[in-house]
Amino acid sequence: MASTKPLRLAIVGLGKVGQACAELTALSHDLTVGAFVRRPASGAEGLPDHLRHIPLLTHVGQVREVDGALICVPTNAVMEAASQILQHGIPVVDCAILHGESFHAHKQAIHKLALHHNAPGVVGAGWDPGALSVFRSWLALLTPGGMTETTHRPGITLRHTVMAKSVVGVKDALCTEVRAADGRVQRYVYVELEKGANADLVAQAIHADPLFLGEETQVFPLESLASLEQEGRGVVVDRRGSSQRLGRRHFVLEGRFDETVVTAEVMLAAARALPDLDPGAYSLADIPLSALWGELADKAEREWL
Repeated sequence: MASTKPLRLAIVGLGKVGQACAELTALSHDLTVGAFVRRPASGAEGLPDHLRHIPLLTHVGQVREVDGALICVPTNAVMEAASQILQHGIPVVDCAILHGESFHAHKQAIHKLALHHNAPGVVGAGWDPGALSVFRSWLALLTPGGMTETTHRPGITLRHTVMAKSVVGVKDALCTEVRAADGRVQRYVYVELEKGANADLVAQAIHADPLFLGEETQVFPLESLASLEQEGRGVVVDRRGSSQRLGRRHFVLEGRFDETVVTAEVMLAAARALPDLDPGAYSLADIPLSALWGELADKAEREWL
C-alpha cells in the first residue's frame, strides 16, 4: 500500500530488541519513531545522541498519536502492554517467544482485545516464532508428509567461556554448545591465543578441566574472535520428503545471524503491514508477503518474482 508519510511507531521496551528496532527505523525512509516507552528508573540511559530528541514515556498508557507500537518487552509482560496500547485503538506488533498451544492461546487473547478495540495486532513477529516458522512451513508445503529437523547453534555458554579464558596462553575465548543429530552435546571452544602460546597445550588444559570432562569438546585456535562473535546465532533446517516415487525432495536452509537484529527486522516488516490489516490478531503466516514489504511491495515483486 502506498503511503504519503512514514509510519510513526512507538517502541515499548529498550532492551536489545528495542534498541535494534530504533536503529533500524532510523535507517529506513518509510518508518519513524514517535516515542519510546521504558521504565522510569531507566530514563534516557543508553540512548545514543541521535535518538535523544524522541519523546520518552514512562508508561504504555501514555502512548498516543502513533500508527503502531512495537512491544519489545519480555514475553511475560507482553499481554499487559498490548492490552493497554490496544485500548487506545493503536495497532501492536509483538515478538513474544511462545510455541504450540501457548502461542495459539496468546494469539486468541490478542485477537479478542484487537477486535474489541478495532485495531490489528501481529503476534510472534520475531525470529522464532516468526521468520523461522514461515521458512519451516514453506518447506513442509514442498514436501508433504516429510520430516523436518531443526538444529540450532546457540550463543555463548558463559561458564565454559569463562573457564577457557582463564587458561594460560589464552587471550580471549568463546564456547558454544552444539547438539549432534544423535542428541549428544558437543562443546566448540574458540580461542584467541597470546603471542607465542602453544595451541596444543592450551587444548590439553581445556580438555583436562573438570567442567569439560565427560563432554565431547573441540578446541579451535583463531587469529581473532571478533568476526566469530558477530555471527551471533545460527540454524540449519533440514526437510526431507517421504515419497521417492515422485522424485527425491530434500531442502536444507542454513543461516548465521544476530538474532536480535533479525527479530527487529521482522518486527519492522510486520509494522509495515499494519495499515493493510483489518482488526484482529495475525501471525506472519496470515499476512501476504507483499504487505510485509510496505511501500517497497512493487519493487520487491519486480525483483524477486
